[in-house]
Amino acid sequence: MYDPCFGARRVHRNWRVQLKARYLKRVIATLAIVVASVLVAFAVGVLWPLDSVKPAPGLERLALSNVTIVDIQNGTLIPGQTVLVEGGRIVAVGNTSDTQVPSVDLDLDGTDRFLIPALWDMHVHVYAVSPLLDMPLYTAYGVTNVRDMQGCPQPKDPFIACPEDKRRWSREVEQGERVGPRIMASTSFMANGPGMLARMKGLPDFYGTATPQQARAFVRHFSDRVDAIKVYDRIPRDAYLALVDEARELGLDVVGHRPHAVSAIEAAVHQKSIEHARFMLHESFSGSEKLRTLAGTPEWRENRRLMLDEHDPGMAQAIFEVMKREGTWYVPTHLTRWVDAYADAPAVRDDPLLRYLHPLMKWQWMEDVNATLAQDPSSEARATYQEFYEKGLELTAAAHRAGVKVLVGTDYIVAGADVHREMEQLVRAGLSPADALHAATLEPARYFGLEADYGTVEVGKRADLVLLNANPLEDIRNTWKIESVIQGGNLYDRSAIDRISRQVERRARSWTIACKILWRFIKNPVSY
Repeated sequence: MYDPCFGARRVHRNWRVQLKARYLKRVIATLAIVVASVLVAFAVGVLWPLDSVKPAPGLERLALSNVTIVDIQNGTLIPGQTVLVEGGRIVAVGNTSDTQVPSVDLDLDGTDRFLIPALWDMHVHVYAVSPLLDMPLYTAYGVTNVRDMQGCPQPKDPFIACPEDKRRWSREVEQGERVGPRIMASTSFMANGPGMLARMKGLPDFYGTATPQQARAFVRHFSDRVDAIKVYDRIPRDAYLALVDEARELGLDVVGHRPHAVSAIEAAVHQKSIEHARFMLHESFSGSEKLRTLAGTPEWRENRRLMLDEHDPGMAQAIFEVMKREGTWYVPTHLTRWVDAYADAPAVRDDPLLRYLHPLMKWQWMEDVNATLAQDPSSEARATYQEFYEKGLELTAAAHRAGVKVLVGTDYIVAGADVHREMEQLVRAGLSPADALHAATLEPARYFGLEADYGTVEVGKRADLVLLNANPLEDIRNTWKIESVIQGGNLYDRSAIDRISRQVERRARSWTIACKILWRFIKNPVSY
């Protein structure tokens, strides 16, 4: 029987199908536009050039009059001095009353101010994005030289800066074309045992440094590119011994962690520097030898409670004696353990200096903080971690008293500023403010054999100087009170320092910086 509504229903159904199809096409088109727009915006962000942080104008001749010099070597003050700088070097130092100031580009009044040599950070990690954020901050906080402790795993690595990048940036700093510190040395990528290969793509097997042969190949691979070979926790002992032998043959220093399978005394014999105070606690309790036998296995763990309860001061003293005898440098990086100990505290989580980090970098850092906290968030575990951190401070003071050479290195997160906080850590440990300054100025120069150029305020030295508004020997926190920073012939007064700080803070909130960081993460072959 003929249904007169059948045609209408069919038309209606076809109309609904067509409507849905048109709607779906519009949704797909809209999504395509959105995705394309995001990709275009991302590409623009990656490629968009940023305004550079401008170096201060170079001054050929500069005088600082009536200033109080902080004598780093003797831990004393020399008031009423005039310092003349010409061509980036100190050419005269003398009593203001007896010194005739020649024609200069600028004569700074140093009345009621204190002059120290510029600071060093002896444990930093320089990344491909560091010139955008970190490097200017070092200058703003009076740090003009650093030792880089993380080499790139492969040439033109997208994430970690490679030696050729660091050398180029240092040349630009030296020529007054870039704001930042000189990068005085760079290490290889970390030699960290067979587990590293699982985190890498397309790199040679010898990066695993699982055998003596691989360790030697690792050293040879980096020998013409770096200043030192960096060792890490998980390299096996036989591979480590082969590595240090090969490095010695090729004239390279070995620096870095005390590997878990190697005693601290062995490491002190073979390494130019050992990083992080916790190695002393690992190696000075009754279970130290057994713990070394567990290196590279799932059974190895840092039992902080046991290390504290069974700490043996005699074992620690034996380590100090060998380090002193061998001239091994010690870089405690106490800030890293402070963060571990207080991972749940506002002082860490709400640190106002984190404003200098891009949210992506802060997120990555907070992941590490939260991972430490998640291991055991109980109040007992927190208390043990705090005691572990305090014991590390105590051992640093003991090492210093025993004659071990201590260096300020941060291995932390906020460039430049953390050097001041690490000096505070040393004073908290029991060193004097003069000792802390020594570890951040003259001792780093001696580490590199550059004490003829850096480390004190003396004639002939490079004019890397920091002018303070308060006496640092009275309170180490006075190093924060910076009036001016002089790097060679470039003078950064308080207004220039504030301008750099504001510019870095703005960059830290920039979407274009986010794109650049994300792009480097995407291209990065290694999970660090």
